[in-house]
Amino acid sequence: MFNAYRVIVYVGVLTVGAAGIAQAQAQQAPASQQPSAQQQQQAPPAATTTTAQETVTSADVNDQELEQFAKSIQEVMQIQQDTNKQLEGVQDTTETAKVKQEANSKMAAAVESHGMKVERFNLIARSMNQDTTLKQRVQQKIQELRQAA
Repeated sequence: MFNAYRVIVYVGVLTVGAAGIAQAQAQQAPASQQPSAQQQQQAPPAATTTTAQETVTSADVNDQELEQFAKSIQEVMQIQQDTNKQLEGVQDTTETAKVKQEANSKMAAAVESHGMKVERFNLIARSMNQDTTLKQRVQQKIQELRQAA
């Protein structure tokens, strides 16, 4: 079982990496499918811990892990979009916190359902911001997965 604080911290980092992928995908999507600027800005800030500074390079991520990450990130981004829709119009802070906690749990479960640990997922997501080769590999794998579907 997850420690709730731990998941929130990891998902905070997770969403920062996902934002980069979302922007890249938005550039390829027709204008009618692009998320609003407000939706893109809702990613929580990254955690400020020593592990948040660690990164990997493209060479450190094998093909199997790349596929697991690509599948996970697509699911995580969908959960984020669904959560943003759910939060529209919610003004009760208790309800907002509940929805976000549920989303955190769903995102962590989605990552693990594809055979990854949340920590490794977050490490790769953070690394994409610094390694353009890794980012391109992830984007290419996502395209391949979409074409195969």
